Amino acid sequence: MSFVSKKQSTRLAFANVVPRLKIWIVMAVVLAAIGLFQSSSAQDEVAFGYQHTSNAVTKGIDFDHRMPMVTGDLQRTIDAGMHIENIYNLNLKDKSFWAEGWFWSKWRPEIQEIIDAEKIQLSQVLEFTNEIEATSMVVEPDTAEPVKLDDGRFYQLYRFSGQFFMNDLELAGFPFYDMNLAIILETRPDALSCYEGGPPCVSLMPDNAISNGLVGQFADINGYDKVGSLVKPFTHQYNTNFGIGEPSAFPSIDFGIVYKTNLFSAFAQYIMPLLVVIGIVIASPSLPGSLGDVRLAIPTTALLTLIFLQQTYRADLPPLSYTTFLDMLYIYAYLVSFVFFLLFCWSTFYFNEAAECDQCLVEKRIGGIDWKFQLGALISLALLLPLSFVLF
Repeated sequence: MSFVSKKQSTRLAFANVVPRLKIWIVMAVVLAAIGLFQSSSAQDEVAFGYQHTSNAVTKGIDFDHRMPMVTGDLQRTIDAGMHIENIYNLNLKDKSFWAEGWFWSKWRPEIQEIIDAEKIQLSQVLEFTNEIEATSMVVEPDTAEPVKLDDGRFYQLYRFSGQFFMNDLELAGFPFYDMNLAIILETRPDALSCYEGGPPCVSLMPDNAISNGLVGQFADINGYDKVGSLVKPFTHQYNTNFGIGEPSAFPSIDFGIVYKTNLFSAFAQYIMPLLVVIGIVIASPSLPGSLGDVRLAIPTTALLTLIFLQQTYRADLPPLSYTTFLDMLYIYAYLVSFVFFLLFCWSTFYFNEAAECDQCLVEKRIGGIDWKFQLGALISLALLLPLSFVLF
């Protein structure tokens, strides 16, 4: 009769379990590889499988529409200003917002001669380039006729209300980001354009009186802090000639209010729930190895919770072609939950396979391995948080 010590018995049980653990890891890698292959194949089919996509003309897609402002004859200059009284109905998913306020323009007699000669209506001199629905836009002149100022210029004030598009919305750092809610004014008639081969150049300049008066009383947005205002003149260069002559260009001005997310509000709404789930998963190996069913339930429940949380926050954002700071935390949380689930599968099987007299020693061995996984998860989280924040 041969006798096997408890230590030798434990080693034998551990040796029997290791091959199964390797099989589970290989299965996980194979499943991940299949998923990546299928997604890559689907993208290839969408990108290259259809004739109209493969034959698409890509020239002009990356055209730079914003060119430096051209300053021409001072007499052919229109001064424009704006006061944004109210901003509301911000919609990140549609990249839109509503705004109300006033804008005004001042022009010299030389511009008035062009308006009279071309029979241009005053409401057609300037237009909002980034308006979304022309039918919902309301522009009302404050006076029936322009007012003549003491310096000989003409002045016209308008009240406006409408929905506008946010073109430059960068959400890589979500939920910590800033945004510029800009309203773009641009001259509309070709007679007031500025491009080579066109009529004499007309300039659109910000009015000096706008420096401290752009932001109105009701421009606050819940969850965001106002950073300041931004007024930037530029030339809107079109990559088309609209069928005649040279490509068109028109003087334009960005009138924007810059916001940033409130740090505490964003952390409480998006980061804290995620960190709570991650913390529960990382703490779960602290349970005794003998509680296999309880340990297995924690990462599986966490995975379902993570999917719900991520889909909830993503529902408020537009489809993005890049990962956000918060996405990186979710990817980390998914990986930790999955790895801990595999760990608990192995430890539960290892404990149940051990002889009853050896289970105390097996439980200690499982506890030592659990601690190493916990330490690795904490170190990786400590490295991921600052690294992702810097990168995004």
